[in-house]
Amino acid sequence: MIRNSLRTGLLGTAAMAMCAPALALQDAPEEEAVATSQGREVITVTARFREESVQNIGASIAGLSEAQIREQGIYDIEDLARTVAGLENVRSRPNANNIAIRGVRTAGSGYETSSVFSVFLDDVSVTGAGSIRDFSSVDLNRIEVIRGPQPTLFGEGAVGGVIRYFTNDPDLDGPTFEGVASGRYETITDGGFAHSVDNALSAILVPGRLGIRVSGFHRQDDGFIDNPSEGSDVNDFQSYGGRAVLLARFSDDLELRLSAFVTRDEAGEATQVDPGSDPRDLTYSASPLSGTYIDDFDLYSARVSYSGLDWLDITSITGYYNRRTSSALFSAGNSFGLAPFFPTVDTTTYNTGSGNTRQWSQEFRFVSNLDGPLNFTSGLYYRDRESSSGQFLTCVGCAAVTTPQSESLASRLSTTHTEQYSAFVELTYELTDRLRLIGGVRYVNDTVTSVLQLDNTVNLVPQFDGSGNLIPWTETNPIGFVSTLDVLRGAGVGTEFRFDLEEFLPRVGIEFDLSDSILLYANYARGVRNGGIGNALAALGASGGNQDVFLANLSFDADEVISIDGGVKASWFGGSLVTNLGVFHTTYNDTQIQVNTPANNTVNGPQQTILGLEFETTFQVNSDLSTFFNASVIDAEFQEGMLITSAPGGVVGPFDLRKGNSPSNIPGLTLTAGYSYSRPVGGGEWSFNSSGSFQFIDERYSNVQNYRSARLNTLEYLNLRAGFSNDVWSIDLYGANLLNDVEAVNIGSNALQQFITPEGELDAPIIATSVNRPRSVGISVRLRY
Repeated sequence: MIRNSLRTGLLGTAAMAMCAPALALQDAPEEEAVATSQGREVITVTARFREESVQNIGASIAGLSEAQIREQGIYDIEDLARTVAGLENVRSRPNANNIAIRGVRTAGSGYETSSVFSVFLDDVSVTGAGSIRDFSSVDLNRIEVIRGPQPTLFGEGAVGGVIRYFTNDPDLDGPTFEGVASGRYETITDGGFAHSVDNALSAILVPGRLGIRVSGFHRQDDGFIDNPSEGSDVNDFQSYGGRAVLLARFSDDLELRLSAFVTRDEAGEATQVDPGSDPRDLTYSASPLSGTYIDDFDLYSARVSYSGLDWLDITSITGYYNRRTSSALFSAGNSFGLAPFFPTVDTTTYNTGSGNTRQWSQEFRFVSNLDGPLNFTSGLYYRDRESSSGQFLTCVGCAAVTTPQSESLASRLSTTHTEQYSAFVELTYELTDRLRLIGGVRYVNDTVTSVLQLDNTVNLVPQFDGSGNLIPWTETNPIGFVSTLDVLRGAGVGTEFRFDLEEFLPRVGIEFDLSDSILLYANYARGVRNGGIGNALAALGASGGNQDVFLANLSFDADEVISIDGGVKASWFGGSLVTNLGVFHTTYNDTQIQVNTPANNTVNGPQQTILGLEFETTFQVNSDLSTFFNASVIDAEFQEGMLITSAPGGVVGPFDLRKGNSPSNIPGLTLTAGYSYSRPVGGGEWSFNSSGSFQFIDERYSNVQNYRSARLNTLEYLNLRAGFSNDVWSIDLYGANLLNDVEAVNIGSNALQQFITPEGELDAPIIATSVNRPRSVGISVRLRY
């Protein structure tokens, strides 16, 4: 009933909002509708590989300029999610982001072949499996977030949307030498301190022809989680790195850009607290040792741009990306999840692992500049990605209940090779001066080859008695081991898995200029993501001893997103007021979802439908004050029930993901409001600046089973910033999460102990809880020279 009311409300609101601009035009003078923006910054993006205003593109796009990034204190994806409507993020540790755009979220188990989002840094894809890392906000020119499937221009990985980072270039027509340095220092409530320093400078070697820009940064965060056996603030984080850009303009038509970006990151424990405790206690006593996580990446790129033809621009982008990770971490999920199976021993468990991803990519783009009604954007793309992974699960106490006795419960070594060829074309045809038709398609040939070199695991097939009660493993009833490779060879499956994806991915759209300041649009798009190989330990836990079920859970198929969206973008009063509304309906087929048995795995779940609305508005009140308001309303649910984790013999029944369940971590309502104020003081050399935002995030479930214990509370964030600046200096005081609203943002549950409550709800014991960052206040200083 509530869902039906929400759907009706969404459609009704959309209809009224879409009609409002047309009605308002009856009263608004035409000169107001067509006047240029007064005081409001116009954001230029290249979402269609052409420089255009966000307001002139018939798609749901958020663009943040360098000034806005600095003004709003955006340092990572977590900050970005508090600014962009429809973008949500779950963070379990620094550099580990599990984002959602318009209700589409990657599984998050780490076994996915790729994310459902394409992330680009200077037009080079830096997306891989598992969580998305942060890319330093130092010296960024702009960030673009494109919501919804973008298969034509950005590939099959853009199932849910695209995030694009662009760094600054040297200004070849600017001063011979210029730079900017900044630093910040802050204190974290119930935690330690955090600080960062960065510097970027440009040197023009040949005016108008050759220049170089170099930047570097260091960031240190003491953390805020205490471990009584280890000390205070064990979730610390350190990051440092640098970037160099060489820009050569051989002529007005030919330009070469070479770039290198290197970062080294090291983190301690995750942002976990003891399961069942008050999140505000910020204590994690379950782990006797604090872990470490290392995440390093190198990115090298070359871009050649040629515009010597009057009708065509040609661009070549070559990229090499290398990411290396290693970890040694306490595993809360396995430590607590295995306890019911091994009640006589200490099940404290550690996860150690390493990964190495190397990727070459080459793209050629052809963008037309024809005088007639028809224009096109086309291109060719090639990517070769090689990944290797080692994962080990260690439990010293468990050796006593294993046969043969071993501290290692699971050992896995694997390699994955991905090779992709694709070609794309998108056509824009102007039927009239106001009406444009857009159609495009991308041909994708993607091959993923995974080879299991070692995969030994305990035979975690739960045993139940006649009443459905778990039979534990003990010293007198030890658990044995299984070689997944032997099972696969015996079944004739082999140890090499190949996943082929050959698809034509279409996108069609229509744009209509209702007036010079009001754009109506509608789009249809389809995105597909390849399948892959999962986790043997988790597959065994869900198999009930059935080999066919085990093999079915060991791999997962491709999933598909089909989206229909539309909206209106309007500017009023000479651009002082901007109102953008987008509505969308998404069908998510064969959803790759995360399960926990208690090890993480990826399986294909039932179809989801997602109905949503986004509303974004900015209002330049006067030359000093501007405000904004964003709202995102999403109704997402699974269309069928499915048994995804409960082993046969359990007490749950034929399914534990029920029809009508919500996908994980998708709030029904998110609201953000804020302001920016700047006013000259004294003689006008200095100005007083202030900005602030408030965000509300609705309740949501942390897993697809919608366990009662995994329902997450609402979150309210208040951020404020105030200071003074001139052409050289700026100094600001700021506060983040000033209300100190600390809540669980991710809850792990033991699905193999799930049960039905007296009220008929499905529930399971909590085995892991992650929290958000508490209040922090600090000071930042910036110097231009």
